[in-house]
Amino acid sequence: MFACLHSQNGDLLALANAFSPVIEHTDPDTVIFSIAGLGSLIGTAHQIASEISRQRAAWGIIQAGLAIAHNPDTAVLIARNTWGVTIVPPGQEATYLSDLRVDALDSTPQILETLERWGVRTLGSLAALPEAGLVERFGEEGARLHRLALGRTQRLLRVFSPENKFEKRVDLEYSIELLEPLLFVLSSVLHELTERLYQKSLATNRLSLDLELEDGSHHQCVQEFAVPLREPQTLLKIAHLDLEAHPPKTAIVAVRMELNPVNPQTIQHTLFVPAHPAPQKLQLALTRIAGLVGEHNVGSAFLLNTHRPDAFAVHSFSPPKPLAGSECPSRSLQVAFRMFRPALPAAVHVKEDRPAQVAASGIRGTVRTASGPWRSSGEWWAESRWARDEWDVDLSDGGVYRLYCRTDSRNWFVEGFYD
Repeated sequence: MFACLHSQNGDLLALANAFSPVIEHTDPDTVIFSIAGLGSLIGTAHQIASEISRQRAAWGIIQAGLAIAHNPDTAVLIARNTWGVTIVPPGQEATYLSDLRVDALDSTPQILETLERWGVRTLGSLAALPEAGLVERFGEEGARLHRLALGRTQRLLRVFSPENKFEKRVDLEYSIELLEPLLFVLSSVLHELTERLYQKSLATNRLSLDLELEDGSHHQCVQEFAVPLREPQTLLKIAHLDLEAHPPKTAIVAVRMELNPVNPQTIQHTLFVPAHPAPQKLQLALTRIAGLVGEHNVGSAFLLNTHRPDAFAVHSFSPPKPLAGSECPSRSLQVAFRMFRPALPAAVHVKEDRPAQVAASGIRGTVRTASGPWRSSGEWWAESRWARDEWDVDLSDGGVYRLYCRTDSRNWFVEGFYD
């Protein structure tokens, strides 16, 4: 059975939550909830309605419509259009709905106008019409309206799910200047938030920390994780390392922490692949490395959308998704290119407009084969402009290198070698 509450004042959602976890928030003024399990706790449908009405009055919801029926749509129609308490016995839905006006139905204005022209003004009149005729005229919508008028619809509730927000603010009784007592507060907050994540079968991929300082300013830090985490000790260590690298300027008077909820990572291990380190160890390693070399020097390189040589940026590291059991990596031959940064200045002897001999730091040899030139240029309006001729050469020292000659200065460089 289902109960529907309709009122234009009061917190209906909180009132419904006091009776059932299965709630549909139909609109701001209407909620439906299942009362199937309340029989053994409260009693009959009349006793349940009495208890809901008593709680409604205690919550200050004065004027409301309460309907109890065996299907949610009947309960909604009656609660929205009848004040007070209405209990619909099984099998008598059409009788209780018959006096309601047709415009109480949720349908298109065109259909309601057509029914009005036909002289069908109540649900009883609509229920008396042949269903086949309504289907011929209105299609599936006509059959749905006919079932609503008879109170014979059956559907599941669209269960209301509150927004998952995992954040907490702590106003400190005394200001904190040292890192150790601050970590004690953060540990308590993290244990509470991660426990809530665990209850929802979630993890987090971002930790946001906002420290309110004594002078009224804020110290904020955001940590993005390569893999979802929910172990409080790991998250605390990451926050610890970040605060050591970027300490607040003054004493702290309040702490606010937020965890961004995501689905946890699931890994299917195989019998033929060596065990990998735990994901949280990877995140701790990345955080420690960032503290040594700088946050902007740790991550995954990706190419920029330009023809400029060596144009790339660094994004936060994200490991590739593991292959499914039926997927196998393609066995294609791949050649890696290792670049010198900066490129090595070179002395190149040219014969018949082709490089013949190359000498650079640690590189010396005669060109056995050469491919090129490939001329490229661009961004003439910026300091990053380039114009050069590129060659791939096989030297007598056994290496395969990429050379380029700047067309503006005619200087040669070794950009890298193929591995």
